[in-house]
Amino acid sequence: MEPTAPVRTPCRTALRIATMSIALLTGLPALAADDGHAWRQRLEQDARRFHAAIRESHPGTVDPANPGFNAVLGKALDTTLARVQHTRDAGGYWWALREFQAFFDDGHVQMVATRNWTPLPKRWPGFLTRFDGDRQVVAVSEDAAAPRVGAVLVSCDGLPADMLARERLGRFSGRWMLEAQRADLGPRLFIDERNPWLAPLRECVFETRGQRHRITLQWRDMDDATFEALRARVQPMLRAPVGLQSWPGLSWLSLGTFDGNPQSDDYGALVSLVADVQAQAESLREGVIVLDVRGNTGGSSHWSRRIAESLWGPAAVQRATQKSDGVDWRVSATNIQHIRTLRDRVAAAPSPDVEQVAWLSAVLAGLEQAQQQGLALWRQADDETGDPEPATPAGSGSVERAPRVYVVTDSACASACLDAMDLWKALGVIQVGRETSADTLYMEVRAERLPSDLVWAVVPTKVYRGRLRGDNEAYRPDHVYNGDMSDTEALQAWILERVAATRK
Repeated sequence: MEPTAPVRTPCRTALRIATMSIALLTGLPALAADDGHAWRQRLEQDARRFHAAIRESHPGTVDPANPGFNAVLGKALDTTLARVQHTRDAGGYWWALREFQAFFDDGHVQMVATRNWTPLPKRWPGFLTRFDGDRQVVAVSEDAAAPRVGAVLVSCDGLPADMLARERLGRFSGRWMLEAQRADLGPRLFIDERNPWLAPLRECVFETRGQRHRITLQWRDMDDATFEALRARVQPMLRAPVGLQSWPGLSWLSLGTFDGNPQSDDYGALVSLVADVQAQAESLREGVIVLDVRGNTGGSSHWSRRIAESLWGPAAVQRATQKSDGVDWRVSATNIQHIRTLRDRVAAAPSPDVEQVAWLSAVLAGLEQAQQQGLALWRQADDETGDPEPATPAGSGSVERAPRVYVVTDSACASACLDAMDLWKALGVIQVGRETSADTLYMEVRAERLPSDLVWAVVPTKVYRGRLRGDNEAYRPDHVYNGDMSDTEALQAWILERVAATRK
């Protein structure tokens, strides 16, 4: 089964293809855990194919604005191939590929495991940490010999805490400069997942109330269910369900996904939600509106724009929409086939979006013509002209009164969720919660199954020109919420307090 990518819409007629909804594979024979030769072969073949997919499809390899990209690509491959002869097992294979992907510091360059991949065994020392600002503090302690909850990590095996996390987590994930990335990965610092490219941790120093104490780590096995349960305690996360709730003076739009796959349940729920917002827009604008994107990792920008047009009016959205200089698509046979497949899938949907089909057809035609001309990049100009005007008053010319809107974000907000923030922030929303994730100017991914059938390589296919939000730039909340982001009731009460305070 082929992977699919739904479609997203950042401006009136231009669309962007969303982040991947990867189809998982089944049916391959079990892998021999002790077959070192096979793992070395898998690593070399997959690394070379991953490298080739980037070379063939990624705009960075021919991007005049990024002359250093090919050096990074070459270094990533050289580093991974140097691991091949020392690879003995699945851990060596997995973490070498993860390091390859991390070189690009790009959330749109990813490796996604298939169902043929067996999760690596885990060990832990009886405690887990999380990031509290720049500090790492013990968040779970299940062993009498382990440091107590609240203890601050100072160092391990002589390496300071910040360098330790960067080396053991950031080197295999990338984007370590982002608060969202550190928050997401923090609970894994004291999880041993059989990474042979790191020395096992033996002894750590913690500080409690100014007193330092040394702990010898006692490693023991941990199953996946235990890890997931403990991680939920360390860093509670929630994907807001799609729907609309209303109370006197407050309307809460839950938007935990912008799924653009017409065959998905979430897509149907979003269709219903948009219809409800359109029907109730006038009454919604009478009170405070909350847009809840907790857990939203992207999808189709079509949804965020449709909601904005209902709440602020089309004219205000038109003025607030960021005008790009255009986008440059990487011209390649694989990218052309990807767009063709996506166009056909959208067209075959039970209720196909005519605008999306037309846009995809135009992109396909442009890429095919560019390929015939021997071009490496094809410029798709923004069909909107002129600079965006300020969106205040946001509803001018469309609605009688601009709505009062809060948006709740967490570290999951990426891709089309960031597109939504670009638009909503320009319309004047108040951001609350936690800092978002971030993305580069490379986007619109396609996925390719690597030779091992264990991993999909995910690669961007176009580059955005002239975006106001910078490369890997996150959105920081106007009001930070330090409570449990998964506790909706407490979060709602806190927002109501903020609303009441601003009315005094």
